[in-house]
Amino acid sequence: MKRKLLEYLSCPSCAGEIALQSVAQEEVLEILEGVLACDSCARTFPIVRGVPRFAAPEKLEPDKAATAENFGWQWQHFTHGDELYAEQFLGWIAPVRPEFFNDKLVLEGGCGKGRHTLLAAGWGAREVIGVDLSDAVETAFAATRELPNAHVVQADIYHLPFARAFDYAFSVGVLHHLPDPRAGFRWLASTVKPGGHLSAWVYGAENNEWITRGINPLREKFSSKIDQRVLLHLSKLPTALVYLATKLVYGPLNSFQSGSALARHLFYNDYLSAISKFGWREQHTIVFDHLVAPTSHYIRREEFEEWWREIEAKEVAIGWHNRNSWRGFGRV
Repeated sequence: MKRKLLEYLSCPSCAGEIALQSVAQEEVLEILEGVLACDSCARTFPIVRGVPRFAAPEKLEPDKAATAENFGWQWQHFTHGDELYAEQFLGWIAPVRPEFFNDKLVLEGGCGKGRHTLLAAGWGAREVIGVDLSDAVETAFAATRELPNAHVVQADIYHLPFARAFDYAFSVGVLHHLPDPRAGFRWLASTVKPGGHLSAWVYGAENNEWITRGINPLREKFSSKIDQRVLLHLSKLPTALVYLATKLVYGPLNSFQSGSALARHLFYNDYLSAISKFGWREQHTIVFDHLVAPTSHYIRREEFEEWWREIEAKEVAIGWHNRNSWRGFGRV
C-alpha cells in the first residue's frame, strides 16, 4: 500500500478517517505489512502482502463468498496480458477515450487482475484505485506495484472504504455478477463527487436468451460448483469450438466487405467477430469466465436506464455493445 492512498480512505463502517496504526514491513513505494485504524470507531484493517484488506472473503455471505472464490482463482491463473486489452476496454467504456483519464482521481469497481487499472494509470490518471473482493487483488497488486499512481484495495463494493471524492468511477463486467447489481451500481456512484462521471458495462438480456435458457442452468447447477482446476480442463472443449469458429469463419468473413455482409446473418456475429482477434489463451479465459460465475444477471435496457435515473445522472449515454451487452456513461 502506498502511503498517499491514506488521503482517499474512509472507514466503511462509520465514514471516519483512516490512519496508519503500525508498519511491520515496508519497501520504497509500498507498505507490505501493517495495520490501518479508524480514528472514530477504532476498527482496524490489516495490510497484507501490500494490499489493505477491508473485507475478508471467508466472512462473507455464501453467494458473495462463492463468487469471490471462483473469480479469485480465475484471475490468479489467467494472469497474462494482451495488446488488444486497450481497444477492448475502450469499447466497454465508450465514449470515454484515453485522454479523459488525464489528471483524474479514478476508481475501478472490480479490478480483477488489474488490466484496466494498468491502462488507466498509463493514460495519465492522477491516481487510480482498483477494488476487488476476491484474491485477485494479489495478481492486481503484483501487476501495478511499480506504478506510483496505481493502488489496489480489497473491499466489498457494497461497503466501499472511500469518501465521495472521485472524478471518475467505472465498473466493467462486475455488476452483473453481484447478488444485487443495482445496489452495487448505487454504491459505486456514491463515490463520485458532484460533476464527476461514471461508466458501467453489463450483460444484456436482449439477444442472450440462448444463454439464459441453455447455458445458465448448466453453469448454476454444475460448472460453477465443481473444482476450478477441473473446470479449467473441461472448458477447453467449448473453447476449441469457439476458437475454430472465430478463426475459420467469423474472423475471415468479417475481414472484407462482401464477407462482412454475409457474416451479419450469422449467429452472434458481432460478438464472435470481436473476440476473433484474440488468441487461444484469451478465448479460453472468456469461456472459463462464463462458466465459473456462481451468479450472472442479464439486464434489459429499460432496467439499465432506471439505474441511471435513480442516481439522477445527467448527460447519460447508453449504447448497445456487440449486440449482447449494455454500456453506460453519465455525469453524476
